Amino acid sequence: MKDRLRASDYRFLAVCLALLAATVWFSAHYFYRAFPEASIDFRVNRDGARTLALRFLAGRNYRVDGYRGASRFSFDDTAKTFLERQAGLQRADQLMSTRLKLWRWSYRWFRPQQKEEFRAEITPSGEVAGFAHEIAEDAARPAIAAAEARAAAENFLRTTMHRDPAALDFVEVVENVRPHRVDRIFTWKERDFNLQDATSRVEVAMLGNEVGGYREYLKVPEQWQRDYERLRSKNDVAQTVDTAVLVILMAGLLIVIVLRVRRGDVRWRRAALIGVAGVVLAFCAAANEFPLREFDYRTTDSYSSFLAQQLFVTLAGALAAGGLLFVLTAGAEPLYREACPRQISLGNLFRPAGLRTRRFLLGAVLGMALTGIFVAYQTGFYMFADRLGAWAPADVPYTDLLNTR
Repeated sequence: MKDRLRASDYRFLAVCLALLAATVWFSAHYFYRAFPEASIDFRVNRDGARTLALRFLAGRNYRVDGYRGASRFSFDDTAKTFLERQAGLQRADQLMSTRLKLWRWSYRWFRPQQKEEFRAEITPSGEVAGFAHEIAEDAARPAIAAAEARAAAENFLRTTMHRDPAALDFVEVVENVRPHRVDRIFTWKERDFNLQDATSRVEVAMLGNEVGGYREYLKVPEQWQRDYERLRSKNDVAQTVDTAVLVILMAGLLIVIVLRVRRGDVRWRRAALIGVAGVVLAFCAAANEFPLREFDYRTTDSYSSFLAQQLFVTLAGALAAGGLLFVLTAGAEPLYREACPRQISLGNLFRPAGLRTRRFLLGAVLGMALTGIFVAYQTGFYMFADRLGAWAPADVPYTDLLNTR
């Protein structure tokens, strides 16, 4: 006999769909107010920014033919957190989209087991925000006096980056004596920018007589960073407690498995299938993050050993995730059957007959409604928290959205 929908089920579905529609409208209407960083104006995409980066490096007479390329979309998390906490979400977004260049398409060209490499950073609006030419410690460059090096750095600011050194306040120069050259890093700060003792700074690196790097960044006060670390330490303690409770729960689950094995009540095949599915999905998820890992590849290692290490880490993580699902299924599934005998069993849930059941339909629609409610809750939480003067670091997962397939 077919399990038909009742009048109460239709009312339940109507309520869920109404909630879903209302929460989707609310989230879409107020999302950018709650998460202003989501409104970044991407005038150039990854390929367009790469073209600009290559053009800039070519203008510096750098050639990357034969080099391996890697890229990622990144930002200064410390500076972003500082701005959101001290200036509020709306003003922080305004500063990050106009005055400060926190968001960058970052590119790197390297050769395995070679020190020399090239980097370039392009903002979403298509401006150069930084570059670096890294060379070996013993690479030679013509020697020049400190005054000449500073003059060359100021000329680079004026002619290449179109920034007037006269409008900046000089901060310091740091010298590093190499075997066959002297490296110098000159730092300036913007005269008309100061937010709670944070300053907008510009650095030019001189490798002997060569301009070898440029960087724009927000200098966050060290005292603020120490205070924030103390604040975050409370979160770390809470996470430690959560982990301890999870370990206790897993130990209890293992005890349940032992007791159920004695009764012959564990369905190993079903647990194994779910565990294997978990291994496959976790492996694909970890492999999806390879572009991020490649960007951090250390050229002191061979590329083949790097790939082998990444494969091992990915496989080990996938096996751990699959093993966790295997243990959860083996221990919890017998308890579920015993406590909820009238519910759809785990083995039948994803079979055609199970997908056509009344209970699956109601559960699926409820799940979609709860998803809409959760997103709307997050949107409302950040809006009202900001209005009441509270602070929480809002985050749009650009790292995953723009750096993985």
